[in-house]
Amino acid sequence: MPGNLAELRPLIFICAFIGLAVLLVGWMVTESPTLFLGADAGSSSTGSSSQNPLSLMAWNETYILNITDTLTYTFKVGGWNVHVEKCEDTKGFFMETYDYWWIFYWNYDAFRWFKDGVDITHEYGELMKERIDLTQLDSDFAEGKSLGYDAKNSRTQFFVTFAFNTTKYELPTDAFDGDEMHMIFNIDWDDRNTNINALSFIAGLFTFSVPGAPIYVSAIIWLMLFPPLAYLTFIFVLKILGAIFGGG
Repeated sequence: MPGNLAELRPLIFICAFIGLAVLLVGWMVTESPTLFLGADAGSSSTGSSSQNPLSLMAWNETYILNITDTLTYTFKVGGWNVHVEKCEDTKGFFMETYDYWWIFYWNYDAFRWFKDGVDITHEYGELMKERIDLTQLDSDFAEGKSLGYDAKNSRTQFFVTFAFNTTKYELPTDAFDGDEMHMIFNIDWDDRNTNINALSFIAGLFTFSVPGAPIYVSAIIWLMLFPPLAYLTFIFVLKILGAIFGGG
C-alpha cells in the first residue's frame, strides 16, 4: 500500500477520468435515447426538430476522386486505405486496399471489377494486376450504359462510377487522356471498415492510431492514461522490491 495520499493521486486521476467518461455517455443517452440502437443505411431523422446521431452517420458515404495527370493516388474512404493507379500505358485503373503504420505497409488486397454481376477485370503484365480497362468504359458508354461498376476484394466492396465532361469529350478514353476524369465511390454502411477489438484499440493507443480518432486525439488519450499507469507500476515495483529485499 502506498504510504501517503500523494502516491494515490494517479489512481484518483484515472478513476475520475473513467467516471467522467461514464457520466458523459449517460448524458448522451439521456439526450438521444436511440444513440446506441441499430440504424439502416439512409435512414432519416427521428423527429421534426431533433435528429438521431446515427441517422446522420448511417448514410452511404460518397467520395469523389479527381483523376488528373498524377499516376498514383492514396486516400481513405469508408475507413479503408485505398490506393489507385492510373495506368497510362494500358489505359486503365488498378485499385487496392492496404494497411499501414508509419513506413510499414501490409495487407495489400486488389479489387476485381464487375458489371451487372459479370467479372470484367483485365489482367496485365507479369504481376497480373487486376485492372478495369478503358475499352470497357468506352464500350458501355457507346451503348448508353451507365459507367457504374462494382469493385470487390476479399475485405470490402465499393460501387464506383466514372464521370467526365460529355460536352468536352466524346469518350471516357478522351477524358482519360485529357486528365479530366472522376471516380465517384459509394460505400454502404455494411462495407465500412468498422471492425475493432480490444487488441486493435490498445495497439492504436500506443501508435496514436485509435480507429476513427484523429492522431492528436489518440495522443491526448495516451498522455492522460499511460503516464499515470506507468507511475503506479513504478511505485508498485518499488514496494515489491522493498518488501522482498527490505528498506522499501
